Order: sequence, then C-alpha cells, then structure tokens
Amino acid sequence: MPVRVAGKAIQDLDYLHTRVNLTELFDGDSPKIWKELERTLDASEKYLNDSDTVIFAATTLKRILIIVQNAHKPLPDHFWNKIILHIRRVWDYTADCVCYNAIETFASLLDIHLRQCLDCLERPETDSHANCDRINEITQWLLEPTSSCKARFKCIYHLVSQCPTLRLNLGEDFFRRTYPLLSNPSFSSVICQLIVDNIFDRDELWDLHCELLLTSTDAKLIKSRLVPMLQKYHLPGSNKEKQQQQQKQQKPQESDTAVKFLNQLLIQLNSQDPPSDLQSQLEIVHALVNTTWPRKKVKDDNGMQCLVDFSNWTQCISEATMGEAIVHVESEVRLAAFKLVVENPRKTIAFNENDIEYIKTFLASNMTLQAPSARQELIAAYKYLCQRLGASAEIHLKAKPKTTDKDSDSCSPDSSSFDSRGLSKWRLGGDNNLHPIPESYICLAKWMAKLAFGSLSTKGNYYRRIMGLMQIDVLFSRENFIVDGKCFFVDKLNLESTLGSDRHNLVIDCLDDSYDMVQSTALGLLKKLDFGNIKLDEKKYLNDAVDLMTSTRSRNATSAGFRMQYYLTRQPDRYKFCLMRFLDDVNNRAEAAEKDLLTITTLPIHSILNMIELLLRNPTWKETTDQEKNQFYREEILDHLLQNCHKIIKIVAPVVQSMTPEGCIPDEILSKLCGVSADRLTEISQHLLICCWRAHKHVSGIFAWIIEMLAPLGIVTNAEIEAIGSFYWAQLTECKHRGAFESATDGFFQLCSFLWSTTIQGLPKPADWLEEILSAIRGETDLTNLCSTRRSAGLPSLVLSIVATEPKENENGALIKATGSLLNMDGKTSEYRVHSMNVMKTIVQSSTLHNKAVFCFERALRVAIEACRADWSERNAASQLFAALRTKIFGVMRSAQRSLVVDAKNRKSNYEFFSKFPTLYKFLYDQLTSEQQSEFSLLPPLVVLSHLYTPASSSELYPLRPFVPKLLEIALREKRENLRAHAIAAILSISDAYAKEDLCQWIEGFDYQNSRQNHVHSFLLLMEGLGGCVDYVPRIVYVVENILKSLAFRNWSDFNINQLLLIANAYRLEYDVDDVSVELVCLTKRPLAVKLLQDRDVLKSEMCHLWRDEDTRREVYRVICKLGWNASNMFLRAHIITLAIKDLAIPHIPQCDAKRIMEILTSAIGNFMSTESLQKVEELIEARLEDPNLNWTLPSTIAYATKLRYSRRACVDQELIAWIRECYEQDDPETKQIALEVGAQFVCRIRSKRSYTDEEKELIGAVALYLQDESERIRNNTSYYLGHLIKDTGYKAINPEICRLLVIKWCLNDGNEDLSEFASSDRKHVRDEYFQRSGGDDLFDACAVNQYEEYQLFGDIQMYESSLGFSGVTAEMYDIEY
Repeated sequence: MPVRVAGKAIQDLDYLHTRVNLTELFDGDSPKIWKELERTLDASEKYLNDSDTVIFAATTLKRILIIVQNAHKPLPDHFWNKIILHIRRVWDYTADCVCYNAIETFASLLDIHLRQCLDCLERPETDSHANCDRINEITQWLLEPTSSCKARFKCIYHLVSQCPTLRLNLGEDFFRRTYPLLSNPSFSSVICQLIVDNIFDRDELWDLHCELLLTSTDAKLIKSRLVPMLQKYHLPGSNKEKQQQQQKQQKPQESDTAVKFLNQLLIQLNSQDPPSDLQSQLEIVHALVNTTWPRKKVKDDNGMQCLVDFSNWTQCISEATMGEAIVHVESEVRLAAFKLVVENPRKTIAFNENDIEYIKTFLASNMTLQAPSARQELIAAYKYLCQRLGASAEIHLKAKPKTTDKDSDSCSPDSSSFDSRGLSKWRLGGDNNLHPIPESYICLAKWMAKLAFGSLSTKGNYYRRIMGLMQIDVLFSRENFIVDGKCFFVDKLNLESTLGSDRHNLVIDCLDDSYDMVQSTALGLLKKLDFGNIKLDEKKYLNDAVDLMTSTRSRNATSAGFRMQYYLTRQPDRYKFCLMRFLDDVNNRAEAAEKDLLTITTLPIHSILNMIELLLRNPTWKETTDQEKNQFYREEILDHLLQNCHKIIKIVAPVVQSMTPEGCIPDEILSKLCGVSADRLTEISQHLLICCWRAHKHVSGIFAWIIEMLAPLGIVTNAEIEAIGSFYWAQLTECKHRGAFESATDGFFQLCSFLWSTTIQGLPKPADWLEEILSAIRGETDLTNLCSTRRSAGLPSLVLSIVATEPKENENGALIKATGSLLNMDGKTSEYRVHSMNVMKTIVQSSTLHNKAVFCFERALRVAIEACRADWSERNAASQLFAALRTKIFGVMRSAQRSLVVDAKNRKSNYEFFSKFPTLYKFLYDQLTSEQQSEFSLLPPLVVLSHLYTPASSSELYPLRPFVPKLLEIALREKRENLRAHAIAAILSISDAYAKEDLCQWIEGFDYQNSRQNHVHSFLLLMEGLGGCVDYVPRIVYVVENILKSLAFRNWSDFNINQLLLIANAYRLEYDVDDVSVELVCLTKRPLAVKLLQDRDVLKSEMCHLWRDEDTRREVYRVICKLGWNASNMFLRAHIITLAIKDLAIPHIPQCDAKRIMEILTSAIGNFMSTESLQKVEELIEARLEDPNLNWTLPSTIAYATKLRYSRRACVDQELIAWIRECYEQDDPETKQIALEVGAQFVCRIRSKRSYTDEEKELIGAVALYLQDESERIRNNTSYYLGHLIKDTGYKAINPEICRLLVIKWCLNDGNEDLSEFASSDRKHVRDEYFQRSGGDDLFDACAVNQYEEYQLFGDIQMYESSLGFSGVTAEMYDIEY
C-alpha cells in the first residue's frame, strides 16, 4: 500500500518508502541514513500539531528502523533516547495509524538493541532484570501505571516477547491493576495477549488469573477473545527444532498447557460457593465446548495421564444447572443455555433425550422474546439446530436398528424412564426400518413446525407471530438440514408434506396483521413454500381486497396490497387484468371527487393509488415481450393514469396546501354543512385532509416510478416529463405541507438524476433550474409564490437534489455555484437571507455530498455568526446553520451534553482547526473585541472556542493565549449569565498549563469582598473549572476556605452563594449553615440541604433554624429521593421522618411534594422507621384518601399512598385487589411497579398448597396479570413474587411464560387441566365489539396499550411441569406429537 506523503519539512523523504540502495545510505563517515533519521525526529517534534506531518514522520521513522534492522547495522547511541521520547510523545495520538507505527518502531528499536548490546546478550536466563541499563529503564517506565494507553501495553507485550525473562516482572500487582481495563474495548485485545502469554509462562499465577477472570471479567470476552487466543498461542520464536527439543526434555506442549488451564478454570467455576453468575458460567462453558480440543489427555502435577473432555456441555456442568438455566427468569440466561445445548462444532454428536427436552421447553416458552437482538440470536441457534439434526442423523440412517419387542410401547416411558428431576427418558424406535435417533429428530422437527404455526394465532402478540414466521422460514428451508451434500435425512423428514390448507390460512391471516414486519415476512413465506394444491376462491379473495381498499385506514390499504401481491404471485397472468381494473377505479373515483370533494372520504382514492404504485413497482409479467410491456405502459399508464394523476392533484391541492394542520374544508363545501356540530366538522376536516394528503403522496410515488423506469426507455414524451417536473417544482417551492414536499423530494431526486445523465434533446436542464431558483433567492426573479415558512419548506430539498445528483465530470460546478450564491448576502432582503441559510444548512447536513461541501464551511461559519446580529427570523436560521456546521466540523456528540464541558472526542487542537479555516482565527478574535457585539452574535464564537484546545507541545502558529484576556474581560463585564458561563468554559478549554497557572494566580489575588456580583460569579465559575485539575485543588480549596471563614459571601447574591456552597460541598468543606440567612435566599437552599444531611454534629443540626423553612425541607426530601437515605447522617433519619410526616399532614400540600415525601417514607419502612411513626403515617394516609377535596390526581401519587396505607395490613380487601387490577391498565411504569410491590407483600405470605381460598385466588389473579406486562423487568419481578406458589425452591423465579401457565393451573384452577375459561380476556371482547360497531373504518389505526398482552394460553403445561421436576405426573403426558 503506497504511503501518503503530506505535511511539512520532510516530504522529500518519500524515496525511503521505495526500494533503496543500502550502500548509498550507509557509506561514508557521516551516513545519509542518520541525517534523514535526525530530520524525521525533529519534524515529528516541531510540527506535533500538524497531523499530516506527524503521520508521515511516524511512518518514515518506522521505515528507517526497518532498513537499519534489515541491513544489520548498529544504531548510534544518541538516537536511543530521542526515539524513545518520540514513541512516548505520539503513542496516544488521535490518529490510530500513528499509534500503530509507534508500536512497530518500538519493536524494531528493541530488536536492533538486543542484537548489538553485549550486556543483553550475556543476560542469564533466570534473571528478571537485564544487565543493560536501557532495558531496565524501559521496563521501569513501561510498568509504571502512569499511562493507560493501548500502545503502552502493546510495547510491554513486545518487550516480554523479545526478553522472556522479563515476564517475571508481570506479577499479581500488575494484573490486578490491569484486569479492570478489559471492559474497555480498546484495551481488551492487547491485555488478553498479556494474560495468555503469562498463563503459558507462569503456572503459579493460574489461581490468580482464574479468580480475576471469574470476578472482574465479562464472560463474553472470555468466550470471544481469551479462549481463541489460548488455542492459537505459540511461544515467540517457536519452530520445529524447539518443539522437538521440548519433546526430548518432556516439557508440556502449548496445547497441553492451555487445556490444563481451562480445566482448572472450569473446576474453579463449578466450585464457587455461592455460584457465580449463571449466564457467565454458561458463556464460559460454551467457549470451552467450542475449543479445538474436545478430548485431550494431559499430565497432571504428579505426572499421571488424565482425560480432559470438553466435547459436550454435559462434561462441563451438571444437569441440575442446565435445568435451572433453561427455565431461568432472565431471558439472557435462557438463551445462553439453549445455545449451549444446541451449538457444538462437532455437529455429528447426537442429541440425547434430555437435550430434546431442554430444546422443546425452551422453544415453547420463549416465542415472545422482545429484544430484536435476542430474536436474531435465537434464530441463528435455531438454524444451527437444524444443521446439527441433519448432520447427526445422517450417520445413523444407514445403520441397521436393533430389533425391539413388537408388543412393547416403544414411544412411552415406563416407570424407570424418569430421572431425578422428572424428565422423561424416551425409548424411541417404533419404526423398525428407522434408527431411533433419526426418528426422534423427525418427531422433534414436526413438533417444532406445529409450535411455529400455532404461534401465528391472532390472539398472540406481535413477538410470538414474528418469531413463528422466522422459525417457519428456517425450518422449511431444505438447505438448513443438508450437510456436505447429504440429503437422506431431509428427504426422510419431508416437512413439506405437513403443509396444508389450515397452515396456509394461518399465514394468509398474517397478511392482515397490524405490523409491516409480520406482513412482509408472511408474504415471503407464501411465495416460497409449497402448500400443495390449495384452492383459492378468486372472486371472494379479490372482493375482500377491494373492500379493504374502500377503507380510510392505512392498515387496511396496506393489507390489501400484500394480499394482491400474493394473488398475482399465484396468478401472474392476471397482472394486467388487475392493473386495468384499478386504473378504471381510479378514474371513476377521481370523477366523483371532482364533482363532490367529500366523496373522497367515503370512496378514498389513496388506497387505489397505493395499490397501483405497488403493482407497478412489483410486476409479475408472464410471457410478455418488452415491446408489449412498453406498449401497455404507453397506452394505459402514460395516456390514462398520468392524466388522472394530474387531475387528482388539482382536486386535492386546496386541502393539502392549506396551512391548517388540523385539516381544512373549502368554503364552497363548508357552506353546504350548515348546522353540523363543531366536533363533527373537526372530524370531517381531519378525515378530508388525510385522504387528500395520502392521495397526493401516492401520486408523487407514481411520478417517481415513471421517471425511474419508463423515462430511460424513451416512451415518455418531453411534455410529460416537463409536466412532472412542473409538479415537483410547485410542491418544493410553494407547498407548505411537510408530508407533501417530503414525498416530492424523492421523485425530484430521481428526475434530476435522469436529466443530468440523459441525452434526449429538448428536456429541462437541472442547471437551468438551479440558476432560476438561485435568482429567486437573490431576489432577481419574481417568484411570488415562493414558500415563506420558517424552514423554507421544500426549497432546500430542491437545491440539494440538483447539486447532489450532479455527475462527476462536472467537478462540483453546480455545488460551487450554489454555495457561492447562497453565501453571498449582499443586496438580499431578510426573507431571502433566511432562505439562503436554510438551504445551506441542508447542504451542510447532507450525507449524500459527504465531504464535497467542506470547502464552504469556513465562509458559511462566518455568515452564520454575522447573521446572529439580525432580527429573530434570521437569527433562528443562522443558529440552525451554525448547529449543523458545529456537528460537521467537530463531530456528533457521543452522549448527552449536560454541561458546557465538551467531550474530548468532539474537540480539535488550535492548529488542526485553524489550519483548515485560517481566516477564522482573526475573525473570531475580532468578534470578541468588536464594539457591535450583541448577546446573540457573541455566543457562537464562544461555542467554537470551547471546542478547541491547546496541546502540551503546541507551536506558535495560531496561539490561543491571546484569546484568554478577551474572554476573561467578557466574563467580567457581561450581564447575561449564559454568556459568562460560556466565556469561562471557553477559557478553560483553550488554556494551556501556563495560562491555567496565570488564572490560578488571578483567582488567589481576586478581591471577592469588594467586587461586583457578575465578577464574583465569573470568579466562582473559573474556580470551579480549575478545580477539575488535580494540581490546582489544594490552592482552590484554600481560597474557598478563606471565603467561608471571612463570611464575605453573606452579602452576595443568592445565585453566587449557591455556586460557592456547591463548590464547598464538592470538597466536603466545613461551614456553619447558620451563617446564611434563609429568608434571603432561594437557590442556596439546595446545597444547604445537602450540608444539613451530611452534618456530623447531629444535635446542632436538629436544632438548626433551617428545618423551620418549608423550602429547605422540600430540598432535603428531594436529595433523599435522588440519592437515597445513605445521603443522610443515620442519626438524623428519625428527625427527618418526623418532619416529613408533619409536612404530609398539611392540608393543601402540593402533589409533587406529597409524592416525594411518601416516596422517602416508603423506602424507610422496614429499615429504620419506628412503629409509632408508621402508625401515624397510616392514620394520616387513611384520612387523606377519604378526603373528598383531595388534590392528588397522579396515579403514582395514589400508588405511594396506597403502599403506605397497606404497609401493616395483615389481610387484603376487595378495594386493594381492584386497585391492583386498575394499575395494570395504566401506562405509568412507576405506578405498575408500586402496585406490584403492594400485591407482592400479601402474595408472599401465601404458602404453596393444593387449594386456595377465593380471596387468595383473586389476589393471585390480580398479581398474575403483571406476568403479561410490556416491561420485562416487571414480568421478571412478578415471577419472583409468584414463583414459590408453583414450587417452593426458596423463592427462585422462573420464566414468566411458564410461571403464568402454572399459576393459572395450580393456583387459580385448583390443578385442573381444563383452562378454557382463562383463554380470553373481557377487554379483548370489548375492543372487538367497538370495532364492529364502528365498521372497522376509523380515521386512525387503533393503538395497543400493552403490545405484549395475549388473549390465548400458549405452551405445554405438562412439559413445563416435567422440566421443573413436578411429582405425581403420568407417563402419557410425554407422548411425542407428530
């Protein structure tokens, strides 16, 4: 790969990166190579702020050392320290290539030194210290924890690789400091290399590594990095001779060492008490199973041969552990267990009976995984399962099965067929011609197909349906069962024979689903699968689709489109007929709407247009020539549909182009609706607007298809193309409806792409359009209809479409012309300046242009800053442009910016920024010193400066120190708080070490006793910012202590006192809260509240007068709510609780304060609240809830009150049960969680038994509702609360899906098998009746409050009971279903 030559001073050294003549470089008393090396080192130091120079210098330095290394020449001693300083200077550079080159330079330098240093060559093998002072010096500064950059650890790895005895320096202290860095993706790889290298070298540290790996390391990291590295590890410099020498000396091979360590890791993992995190355990075992050593004999410490077996999960963990994991409450644990059972690189290992039980239990109970990533992981494992079924079955298909007694029941387990957990031991093989293992696989595959199709029920939730469709897609793909071209098993399986009309109808019903993902997946399956000779009632099917298209609801129109696509897939010869029918329907409905616009709401046009656009984009021509297609398109589409589309646009334009977002009724129609109520008029206007706008959208889509597909064929006339262009031009320049001009943008983009590249004469030219619109923006052309909205509507998209589609041979001529015109503000009125900046903002933000527009950023930034002096409309546009430029120049914020301190990744050095935009250096300085400053024009320069910094070795080019005095002057003189804060932020950002020292001295000499309050505020902000540097903390603390002792702050403003006490609290400084007059402050009460809670003198704190202030107490409650009771001195808690109860008793206490008080009282129950206080709270809550004038309206407030009310109740009442059920219908997660906790405190008192009372059933039923909550956290908590009722295993929670079914059976249905009365919900019936009454033609699609809730019981209760080890079960329940 050629080296990019750039930068300053050493560009002539590019010849070194080609083949060189060593004689010319090394001959003479002063070899040329050393001069070039000297120049390179000087350039890297002098131009450290120039990234191009640093990159090229680092690459050149590495190349020079490689040349010296290959030439076997000694390196002069005086270069050693210079090269080491260069490495330390750039090994944490912002450009990764520089860091990489620094590491390679270090490796080459070390190799050269070890070749020529006699002391290093004479080093004893067992000595951990080198004889060479230089190696000792390098070892010392590399192992010192002064730098935590990735390159440092890479250099350590190179050092111990080339000097193996130095590994003894990497001991326990080093690794205990290093392991926490594994969580950082930047360090994980190199640290894993060091760990693996140490494992192979020092077995006495294995216990330490096992401990740290299991306690402080992510298991997925062990799986993805550490174990693969252990498998691939080879000792540095190992070769065949060394391996033979190892064998002669009877030393263990590398693979033996890795196996022994992993075995020790596994032993320590399984012996942990209490057990380690179950998911981590499963992930580590999964990594071991996937190693390349399934079974390996190694020697133990005593020299005895022992077998280490990682071939299957059963060799690594117990059945009990797997049984617990497969039904675990956490979905991640269940998924990890399933993957461990299924995924094995040795695919020919057959599944045993327990494996199949685990597979069935998992699949049946995890069809509703919510996270898309979890669904993808499950489907990947599902596909692996199919592959393994095929691979392991093939080896048994030709084997002759053992004969069995014909009279025995070969598919039912006998009394000895259950293990200790109740799992059945299957004895398969009823078919004498088939081996038991393939037979069991066929049974399993058919069971999986039945489960997947059963999940398509409309009473299930979206997650179940999409999972079922995805599993069907995998299961019915023959290639997923074929391994190495062998297809005996898949032929024997013959899953396609199970497809029939019933399953076909289930997939057909998914085409009407409310989720597009379900519809598109179902359509793909219908096109892919062969359901046999299914008779489709064509007339009824088409009528149903047409009926759906008469509806206004977008869901029905979408469903009709999917239905028609499937129909035409089956009947491709009907494509032309259907398209013609819909074209006639469009014509008829357009004529009706032309006579009476309101008919568009009863006979909507948009659904027909949607169908036509869909069919045009997805044609199913059968045996039709291109000439016939073009003739049809010319006669039917262009001659008829195109005219109807233009007619429709004229009909809907008055409504769509109205500025009323709620809808619009034209005056001539409104006059006919006299006497209609206002509510009905509102509904009509919304209905009309939606129907018109959707028709408008689909017309834009049809025009775009014509331009994309037909225009290149030459069958579209110039007049038709010009008419389409005029339509798009009007929408993008005049229309104010956001949806209308956004949908027109895609079509206009296609049109511009076609016009730029076409050779057809007489067509409009995009360049002419660009000139026309730029003239209009300059005010030279009178376009009276040009849109005048705040964001210029579609105008920016129009210009962007033209410049973004410009061909490469134009060399960005249109873009240069457009930006030059837009950024030239001379002679433009305010309106056109707003348009110009809005268009420029869109150009800057465009990802299509990539870096093509960078050349105009400098000028655009000047325009945006200068425009901030204008009136509001211009300032608004300028701020939008400035924000876009800031994002493009400094990058997208990685996280939410909650302060004025900019993230380091979004900052640039002074040289890096001003070398790209040189004129901005003087411009920004002039902005700070200008006498025509305004609040709005001063803010952007401050923001820009706060994104810059001065590196430690900054050059004198573009220095930032001259900005500091001007910024400090602004901070002291400005009356506006935000400008002062931004000025201080800019000062702290651009100041180097010398400037910060000057600022610290200024702080120490600041006269805070006689200064103005604005000056004091800036002084405090600067002091707080410098406190972020550890070097200045003692001096800052000294200044703050002096201020507190002098009591000078008592005359300060509330804002400044608050700032001072925040700083004092941050450093935990002592001060007397009585020194602050609480009557004169407001903001200061917040830090005073924190100080009160942390005060060590409890008696003095309780007697403090601040407790008598209501606002201060409110701040105390807020702090406890935010930080918990740990924020308070434990001896103050009783006093705070007493005050909180008194405040809660105030008759008209604000609801937010009451909620906060009840929240902290709730968290105090059971911990440190006395019985007397709790009784007072209960009595108070009872009285407040019965008050008819209660002002508590938030459900969460009532929830906290209810929790306090029932905190000591021994039994539950009907009112509480009804409230728990009501909270389940709420949208507020906080309310639901509290209601669940209230119900749980009573449920946990119920013991597991055979039968429950009616009151207990009502309570359990109310709490069990939360097993279907949309939040996985709430479902898991509910399973924890109800788990002991199923099987008393110490309140161990299980999968909520399983928990729900078993709770219904054993708790609500007294163990009866018939659960039909629990299979539906009254809410579902009410919702269905509502839609039936409304005719299913609502204005908007219905929204589900709880997308997870289901109205049918799914799952196999008997199988779940078997997995949990229930006793008293019958053998018949384990029969395999075909």
